[in-house]
Amino acid sequence: MGLALGAAAVVLAILGLTPSLAWISEVPLLAAALLLPTLACGLAGFRAASRSGRLLGGALSGGLAGCIGGAAGGFSYVAFGKPLLNVGVALLLGAGGGSAVGLGGGLLARRRKPV
Repeated sequence: MGLALGAAAVVLAILGLTPSLAWISEVPLLAAALLLPTLACGLAGFRAASRSGRLLGGALSGGLAGCIGGAAGGFSYVAFGKPLLNVGVALLLGAGGGSAVGLGGGLLARRRKPV
């Protein structure tokens, strides 16, 4: 999930930051930038919690996927001339948000299958 999320972050950064693609509306890009990481981290957490039977697995898996996506997005921003601080901020936000969403996915997995 992390690799797919990283690839999506790079594609969204290219579409959103390339000056020659400024004609693309921001609304679909923002919607994709919110929905794709949520779906990827939640699915990673769901799968990890289903396999391990523990919520911690879901949170860690979602956090790792968020870190990978955040790093890819942060480095994409740096490639377009933005400050290097974007990498650190994106890593922290990816880890925190991914853990929270992965925990939610883990809760859904545990609710679905009684332990």
